[in-house]
Amino acid sequence: MTLSIKELIVEADRCVACGLCLPHCPTYRKTGSEADSPRGRIQLMRAVAQEILPNNARFNEHIDLCLSCRSCESACPNNVNYGALVDTTRALYIPKKSPFPALVKAFIQNRFLANAFVWMIWFIQKCGLFSLLKRINPAAKVLPMVAKPITWQNLYPATAENKGAVSLFLGCAGNALDTHTLQASIQVLNQLGYDVHIPAQQTCCGGIARQMGDSEESSKLVAQNQNSFDANLPILTTASGCGAGLNDYLPTHKIQDISAFLMACDWTNVDVNPLNEQIYVQDPCTLRNVQKSHQAVYSLLKKIPNATVTALAGNGQCCGGAGAYMLTQSEMANNLLDDKLNAITANNVAILATSNIGCSLHIANGLREKNLTVSVMHPIQIIAKQMRPVRQV
Repeated sequence: MTLSIKELIVEADRCVACGLCLPHCPTYRKTGSEADSPRGRIQLMRAVAQEILPNNARFNEHIDLCLSCRSCESACPNNVNYGALVDTTRALYIPKKSPFPALVKAFIQNRFLANAFVWMIWFIQKCGLFSLLKRINPAAKVLPMVAKPITWQNLYPATAENKGAVSLFLGCAGNALDTHTLQASIQVLNQLGYDVHIPAQQTCCGGIARQMGDSEESSKLVAQNQNSFDANLPILTTASGCGAGLNDYLPTHKIQDISAFLMACDWTNVDVNPLNEQIYVQDPCTLRNVQKSHQAVYSLLKKIPNATVTALAGNGQCCGGAGAYMLTQSEMANNLLDDKLNAITANNVAILATSNIGCSLHIANGLREKNLTVSVMHPIQIIAKQMRPVRQV
């Protein structure tokens, strides 16, 4: 939600400066600076909107350092819409910036270019030249080994008794870098009796553009998605970052995290193979604070016999991925990531489940740099591997 200046001031005035948000804010915990807390940022945003303070580089730094994790919203007794405040501030006052603004926009807008990019990365990796690419462009270090690009069908029909239909949101990063999760989602939904629709004209959720202050581009992407999806069908997301953005900007659509949707399904005739492993779960901020569906992940994984499902220590704090944040604010992002890596190391984690591709990329990159071997997977991938064909009744 983007506000007018007047609405921004009114919403900011709803903050009573109680400070209950402070211990929940990752950047405040790291810097100890009031200006890097939700309460402090709200005061700054209001002061700039009222022209009491200047919109200068120092103000921009404090807003840029915000992860938009929205942990503060979960702690706020007055339900201040911090997400709307920071989105609006970035759109109105923060200079538009991106690691590769024109290039990123071109790939998001043009499906052909996006597919060409994935083919190029796949080819480079197959030829053993990926380490060279990472030396040329350090941003490439966050890229995983990508699967061969897929041309998606418009419809994947149910393989069991039909229970209904859903739409699957691919996401620009998911479609490029996480096709295994999308394929697993289709498999599980089909086995549970659901037709899966994949609208060809869907596009990026607009989250990165919003984070960069480009509200015009974000609005275009939102409008394209609104026109692409059937409003009568649930729209399932596998990346909570996408789901959070769609929730905020497509309120009339039925946006659901896939784990939450699956927990409402009938599993009566589904057999799940046992797994004698401990699965640790990392809660993405967007799943916990915006979609509020993080508990569904634990319930879903507990359908696997013999598996022990445990929350990773420090789950209330952001991993530092936060969309493009891991690239634009790498020092703070890596500082926050160290806390997650320490928790992983302390518990000898072998399998880590997370429901957001940004978290997955950031954590997996940190693990690689420390030579730690951990399987970082989406919960749907884990459950898909353990499912047996549906029993016929």
